[in-house]
Amino acid sequence: MNYLSKYDVIFSGLSIGKHDFIFGIDDKFFEQFDYSEIKQGKLSANVELNRLSASMIAKVTIEGEVTTVCDRCLDNVAISIKYEGTLLIKHGESDDNTDGNDEIMYLNRADDTINLARYIYESICVSLPIQRLHSDESQCNEEMIKILKKMKVN
Repeated sequence: MNYLSKYDVIFSGLSIGKHDFIFGIDDKFFEQFDYSEIKQGKLSANVELNRLSASMIAKVTIEGEVTTVCDRCLDNVAISIKYEGTLLIKHGESDDNTDGNDEIMYLNRADDTINLARYIYESICVSLPIQRLHSDESQCNEEMIKILKKMKVN
């Protein structure tokens, strides 16, 4: 069984209206994505799926913590993640006027399942700060800080 199938939502049997789903996200989740900057994490993704007659709207909230590399010392650093987004899910082919909007997902007419793993992963990635640093330089690897200070040009 494909690990990411845990993030499938079978919508074919869902009635029109709102439905809630909760997905746990762990280290194994991040292992499924090649070249991921995130190696570890413990998060929860809450999805409120509103099924309409011709489309679906998913309100996604992701909270938790991931581990990535500190840009200053290259040691692991824990980063808190909080993401809120809305995904419009439609049947049919991509419209030319979407302007590359990543918040719209298109499904084939025959599809009865949507896998949210890629959307969840990308949402976590865009929630990372531009600079990933320990909150205080004193938490950084002391040896690396010494090397950086020696190399600093005044």
